[in-house]
Amino acid sequence: MKDKDTRLRWFRYTAEDAKAAQAELDELADQGWELAELGIFTATFRRSEQPRRCWVEPARWKSIRRKDEQARTDYLELCSDAGWDLLDEEAGLFYFQAQPGTQPVPIQTDGSMEWEEILKKSLWNQAYTFFYLVIYWVAWTAGRYFWDQPRVWELFFSNGAMTAQLLLLIWVVLELFLGLRVVRYRRKCRKAAESGAPIPVPSRRSARFRGAAPLCYVVLALGVGLSLLMSFSDSHTSVEGNVIVTAGGSVLGQTAEYRRFSQEEGDLWIESYDCNTGWLAGIVCHDLRATEEDEGRLERYLHRHNPVELTQAELGYDQAWAYRWNDGSGLIFRQGDRVVRIESAALDLTDRSAVSALLTDLDGAACALRGSVIA
Repeated sequence: MKDKDTRLRWFRYTAEDAKAAQAELDELADQGWELAELGIFTATFRRSEQPRRCWVEPARWKSIRRKDEQARTDYLELCSDAGWDLLDEEAGLFYFQAQPGTQPVPIQTDGSMEWEEILKKSLWNQAYTFFYLVIYWVAWTAGRYFWDQPRVWELFFSNGAMTAQLLLLIWVVLELFLGLRVVRYRRKCRKAAESGAPIPVPSRRSARFRGAAPLCYVVLALGVGLSLLMSFSDSHTSVEGNVIVTAGGSVLGQTAEYRRFSQEEGDLWIESYDCNTGWLAGIVCHDLRATEEDEGRLERYLHRHNPVELTQAELGYDQAWAYRWNDGSGLIFRQGDRVVRIESAALDLTDRSAVSALLTDLDGAACALRGSVIA
C-alpha cells in the first residue's frame, strides 16, 4: 500500500517548550516529513525526499509599538537573508523554515547568546503570565472576603457550588504548576548557558501536556458553568402570601428557612442548618453570632434591627445565645450538629416547647417543598 503523502498530527507547544518542538520537527525531517502547515493544536506534514528544516524559538516583539514592530521586521529580514523564512507564529513561537534548495545553519548556534537574547526574557514573561493570573485571583478573592465578609460556608450547602469551587481550585493549582515548571526550566537554561552546555530539551510528554493546557482550561470552564447551573437546583423556594419557605442541601447538610411578614402575628424568621459534620456546624454557629454584632452585615442580610449584644443562655441546648432589640428578640442555638437562628417580634423564644413546635413546622414545610420539586 502506498504511504500517504500528508499526515496530520497533534502538535502544539508553548514558548517554554521551543526546544521540544524543535526536537520533534528534526525527528520528523529525518523520517522524510516536512512541515506544511500549523493549526491551533495540530500540524500538517508532507512527504519530501529532501525536507526543508525548521527552526523554532520564542516569539519576540509582540506589542504594537512602532519600535517593536520595526525591530521585528528587521529581525525577520535578517533571518530571511540567512536563508530562513517565517512559516508561522503560533502559541508564542516563531516557526522558521529553510528556503527551498538551501541548508542554512541554525539561527542560534551559541547557547549562552540564545539564553541572553531570547530565552531569558521570554521564559520570565511566560512565568509572569501564570503567576499574575493566580495572584490576581487570590488577591481579588481575599479582598472580597475581607471587605464583604460573605457567608462562605453557604457554599457547603450546595453540591453545585462546591463542585465549582473545586474546579476553580484545580484551575489555580494547574496555573501554579505550570508557572513553577517554567521557573524550574528557566533555572536549568541559565545553568546550561553559564557552563557552556546545550540548552536542555524538555520531555515531549510533558511538553505536550503543557501545550494541551488551553483544552484543560476549556473543560474546567465548562465544568464551572455546569456546576453553577446545577447549584440553582440545590435550593428551592416557595412563596405563599406573606410566607417564604426555602429548602436546600448538599452532601454536607440540609438547610431550611422560613420567613413570615405580618403586622397582626408579628414577623418571624427561622434559619436551620442541619450539618453532617461538626466542623461545619461550628463555623455556621460562629458566623451567625458574628453577624448579629456587625451593622454592615446586618444590613446586607436584611436584618431589621441594629447590632445587638448576645448573652449566653441556659435553655437546655448544647449552646445557646439570646438577644433583644426594641421590637423583638432572637435566639441562636446549637444542638448536636444542627444550628438554628430565630428572630421574632412576638414569640417568647426562651420557651423551648414553642421553639420545638416552630422547628417541627419548619421541617415539615421544607420536606413538603422538596417532595413537590421531586414530584
